[in-house]
Amino acid sequence: MLASPKRPQEKIVEGADFDARQWPFFWITQTAGQYIRTLEPALRKIGLDVPRWRVLMCVAPGQGISVTEVAELAIAKVPTMLKIIQRMEADGLLACAPRANDGRVTEVRLTDSGLDARNRAWAVAEQIYNKAFARTSDSEEARLNKLLERIYTNIRD
Repeated sequence: MLASPKRPQEKIVEGADFDARQWPFFWITQTAGQYIRTLEPALRKIGLDVPRWRVLMCVAPGQGISVTEVAELAIAKVPTMLKIIQRMEADGLLACAPRANDGRVTEVRLTDSGLDARNRAWAVAEQIYNKAFARTSDSEEARLNKLLERIYTNIRD
């Protein structure tokens, strides 16, 4: 039997004495925001930006992925993602072509330059990741991932 949904404390519902730091979404958004604020200048030093980094991390080396799939993974609208991908294709980071088994789908792949950019971007992101999780055990990190995945699924469903 599933546990009944938790109800917010009365003071939270009323808004009286609300402390944002006691609200989990405060820390989720603060953490994500701080990660991006730290990542952005580091990416700039290697000639990339956050939108390009998101695409590079979504496209696995040697594999193709649709524009729609990239947009979903990167949490962006398809038209916005299409513009980013088109700029990256013009920069030589990506190659786009109709999918072999469904010409209606545009498939995105990393070029050699794109793979190089992905590797450089990962090196930058990995430094931030290591700093962020320096005092976190592997089991704590695994629990955090599972918990966030469950919360995401609860909201999505």
